[in-house]
Amino acid sequence: MDVKKINLPCAVGKQTVHDTLKRNLKLNEKSITTSYSAEELVELLSRLPAFAPKPVCKFIINGRTLFGKLEQKKKSSLYIRHKFGKKVVQYNIEQLQSVDILKY
Repeated sequence: MDVKKINLPCAVGKQTVHDTLKRNLKLNEKSITTSYSAEELVELLSRLPAFAPKPVCKFIINGRTLFGKLEQKKKSSLYIRHKFGKKVVQYNIEQLQSVDILKY
Protein backbone atom coordinates (compact mmCIF):
# COMPACT_ATOMS: atom_id res chain seq x y z
CA MET A 1 0.00 0.00 0.00
CA ASP A 2 1.54 3.27 -1.12
CA VAL A 3 1.06 6.42 0.89
CA LYS A 4 1.12 9.61 -1.09
CA LYS A 5 2.34 12.80 0.60
CA ILE A 6 0.38 15.97 -0.03
CA ASN A 7 1.96 19.38 0.44
CA LEU A 8 -0.49 20.56 3.11
CA PRO A 9 0.90 22.18 6.24
CA CYS A 10 -0.08 19.93 9.11
CA ALA A 11 1.10 22.35 11.72
CA VAL A 12 2.63 25.76 11.16
CA GLY A 13 3.12 27.27 14.58
CA LYS A 14 -0.29 27.08 16.20
CA GLN A 15 -2.17 27.08 12.91
CA THR A 16 -3.48 23.71 11.79
CA VAL A 17 -5.33 22.55 8.73
CA HIS A 18 -8.61 22.68 10.63
CA ASP A 19 -8.01 26.30 11.63
CA THR A 20 -7.45 27.38 8.03
CA LEU A 21 -10.67 25.66 6.98
CA LYS A 22 -12.68 27.23 9.80
CA ARG A 23 -11.63 30.72 8.78
CA ASN A 24 -13.33 30.36 5.42
CA LEU A 25 -16.68 29.24 6.86
CA LYS A 26 -19.39 31.85 7.24
CA LEU A 27 -21.22 30.91 10.42
CA ASN A 28 -24.61 32.25 11.34
CA GLU A 29 -24.18 35.13 13.78
CA LYS A 30 -27.32 34.13 15.70
CA SER A 31 -26.57 32.70 19.13
CA ILE A 32 -28.05 29.35 20.14
CA THR A 33 -29.62 30.90 23.24
CA THR A 34 -31.43 33.63 21.28
CA SER A 35 -32.73 31.37 18.53
CA TYR A 36 -34.56 28.94 20.85
CA SER A 37 -37.11 29.43 23.60
CA ALA A 38 -36.33 28.20 27.12
CA GLU A 39 -38.44 25.05 26.69
CA GLU A 40 -36.83 24.18 23.36
CA LEU A 41 -33.34 24.75 24.75
CA VAL A 42 -34.08 22.49 27.74
CA GLU A 43 -35.34 19.83 25.33
CA LEU A 44 -32.11 20.05 23.29
CA LEU A 45 -29.94 19.90 26.42
CA SER A 46 -31.82 16.86 27.71
CA ARG A 47 -31.18 15.01 24.44
CA LEU A 48 -27.39 15.26 24.64
CA PRO A 49 -25.76 11.83 24.56
CA ALA A 50 -24.45 10.33 27.79
CA PHE A 51 -20.79 10.62 26.72
CA ALA A 52 -21.08 14.33 25.83
CA PRO A 53 -20.03 16.88 28.47
CA LYS A 54 -22.98 18.76 29.91
CA PRO A 55 -22.75 22.55 29.57
CA VAL A 56 -22.92 24.88 32.57
CA CYS A 57 -26.08 26.94 32.29
CA LYS A 58 -27.78 29.85 34.00
CA PHE A 59 -31.40 29.04 34.84
CA ILE A 60 -33.90 31.67 36.02
CA ILE A 61 -36.67 29.94 37.96
CA ASN A 62 -39.26 32.04 39.84
CA GLY A 63 -36.98 35.08 39.63
CA ARG A 64 -34.08 33.20 41.26
CA THR A 65 -30.86 32.75 39.29
CA LEU A 66 -29.40 29.24 39.47
CA PHE A 67 -26.15 27.98 37.96
CA GLY A 68 -25.71 24.32 37.14
CA LYS A 69 -26.00 21.49 34.65
CA LEU A 70 -29.24 19.97 33.42
CA GLU A 71 -29.06 16.32 34.35
CA GLN A 72 -32.50 15.10 33.32
CA LYS A 73 -35.89 16.29 32.11
CA LYS A 74 -39.05 14.39 32.79
CA LYS A 75 -42.64 15.33 31.91
CA SER A 76 -43.02 18.36 34.18
CA SER A 77 -39.76 18.34 36.13
CA LEU A 78 -36.19 19.49 35.61
CA TYR A 79 -33.32 17.91 37.51
CA ILE A 80 -30.41 20.34 37.88
CA ARG A 81 -27.01 19.58 39.39
CA HIS A 82 -25.82 22.84 40.88
CA LYS A 83 -22.37 24.08 39.98
CA PHE A 84 -20.60 23.16 43.20
CA GLY A 85 -23.08 20.65 44.61
CA LYS A 86 -23.23 16.92 44.46
CA LYS A 87 -27.01 16.70 44.86
CA VAL A 88 -29.48 16.86 42.02
CA VAL A 89 -32.40 19.19 42.77
CA GLN A 90 -35.85 18.89 41.21
CA TYR A 91 -37.66 21.98 39.84
CA ASN A 92 -41.03 22.43 38.15
CA ILE A 93 -40.71 23.15 34.42
CA GLU A 94 -43.63 25.62 34.43
CA GLN A 95 -41.62 27.93 36.71
CA LEU A 96 -38.70 28.15 34.26
CA GLN A 97 -38.30 31.66 32.83
CA SER A 98 -35.05 31.51 30.86
CA VAL A 99 -31.96 29.41 30.14
CA ASP A 100 -28.52 30.67 29.06
CA ILE A 101 -25.55 28.47 28.19
CA LEU A 102 -22.47 29.86 29.92
CA LYS A 103 -19.72 27.33 29.37
CA TYR A 104 -19.71 24.41 26.98
